Amino acid sequence: MTTVIAIEINTDVLAGSLVSVVCVLGTILMVLVIIASLRIPSMKSPFGTLTINQNIAELVPCLACLFVFFFGYTLNLNIVIDYSYIFGGICIIMLHIVLISFLMISFNRLCAVAFPIAYQTVFGKKWLMILISINWIVPLVASTYLLTFKQCTFAIYHYGWTFSEVKNEVCGAYLTMFRGLQMVPIILTVVTDILTLLLLLILRNRIFKLKSADTKRREMNFAKQVLVQGLVFMIHGVWYEKGRNIMPVMSEHWKIFFTTSFSANLLHVFDPMIVFLCNMDFKTWLAALGKKKQLRKVTTVTGISSLT
Repeated sequence: MTTVIAIEINTDVLAGSLVSVVCVLGTILMVLVIIASLRIPSMKSPFGTLTINQNIAELVPCLACLFVFFFGYTLNLNIVIDYSYIFGGICIIMLHIVLISFLMISFNRLCAVAFPIAYQTVFGKKWLMILISINWIVPLVASTYLLTFKQCTFAIYHYGWTFSEVKNEVCGAYLTMFRGLQMVPIILTVVTDILTLLLLLILRNRIFKLKSADTKRREMNFAKQVLVQGLVFMIHGVWYEKGRNIMPVMSEHWKIFFTTSFSANLLHVFDPMIVFLCNMDFKTWLAALGKKKQLRKVTTVTGISSLT
């Protein structure tokens, strides 16, 4: 009996540690994207604002999962698991906010490519703030209603170390239907990305005919970022639904873990990483940041040496 308990604790620590490492890495990368978007001149635009919005939206559930998996499973604090429904509620609230953030940034690229004249109106400062406000307020109100008045609960299950809804008569199928609505922004995002890709392939020369080389490069990088993020997002959706069927032989609870909790949080690493890989301005900013730290270190060492 003692051996079984020890094995369970060890597997809990392993699962908790894996997600914790991923969440810490994702948090660092998303914070870097947010800071860079505030400082890079080319990101002082509607696209930059939407990028910040998207990363803030992803950062919240990432931190919630980090708290549950690190304190609940890695450190084996049962009280965190007992109250995991609080963090599950945060994830439910943020689910549609994140998905609609992806849709908005995809629509932003489509408008920039296909409707450059309307772009300034649709993504003007006033309308952009309205869109972002709606993006946060509507899912927040809807999910809070379900969690509070319909007593819906989204908590972590030990089998598979994954968040799932807790069935009760008051909530019924409301939470299932609410989560099912995520397919709407996902499908719209995929369609939008495909349209953007087709337009870039067919009308690329006409679209960038009157634009400078720097503007053309920047716009292509932005489009590349959104398209790659959309592709990764779509692959994750397939993995989430079908991954257990194609995984190598392992325990079912580990299959559930790797196709849900682990892969979902891995997205928080991939998304900001794609931003850095697809945008030269971000790479330049990151390189300059590294040089500043190195210069500061050299200056400090030189100062200490001169004193001695």
